[in-house]
Amino acid sequence: MKIIIAGGGQLGTKLAELCAKEKHDVVVVEKEEKVAENLGEKLDALILRGDATDRKILKDGNIEHCDALVALTGDDKTNLMICEVAKDFKVPTIVARVNDTSSEEIFMKLGITASINTTTSAVFAFKKAIEKPGERLISLVAGEKAEIFEKVVSNNSQLINRTLNEVVNEFIICAIYRSGDLVKPKPNTKIQEGDIIVICAPVESVKKVRGLF
Repeated sequence: MKIIIAGGGQLGTKLAELCAKEKHDVVVVEKEEKVAENLGEKLDALILRGDATDRKILKDGNIEHCDALVALTGDDKTNLMICEVAKDFKVPTIVARVNDTSSEEIFMKLGITASINTTTSAVFAFKKAIEKPGERLISLVAGEKAEIFEKVVSNNSQLINRTLNEVVNEFIICAIYRSGDLVKPKPNTKIQEGDIIVICAPVESVKKVRGLF
């Protein structure tokens, strides 16, 4: 793949290193002269010094034949502009770093492939490190107002042998894994011991939902 990475900070550098090791054709666009020089010495990639919102710079990086562009600067407005330019060039895969949660909706409306909130991702990592046995956090959604997570139905759970219609109130059961099979949740589906339940619940209700398991 031919990959353009806009931003040569720590994230951009690590991503470029990884992609280069996997033999991808990597181009890094970095605005700061000293940073660009350092990258040129340590990375097996083409380093272009300039502003990644500049169409000419991106053309120098052969964006017309680019498979993916990743906007990784520390400024959301800059990343948004870079993504807009990449869309104009019809880059198949466009991914952006989002620094401020309030910016996420703007990136979603732009219609790019994916936006990754680095703050939220870090929160996930820490929360996973301290989460309770039998639970796995999957994502925060709806502007971080809801959690999607997995819970295992224990042998003393209040939910055993109850139908979804009886238990669903302040949360949504998205899927059930049972003995290795996916069970599509229906109102009359009965919950069994050992089921792995995928749940979406408002953040303020998560503690109450955990108590049911």
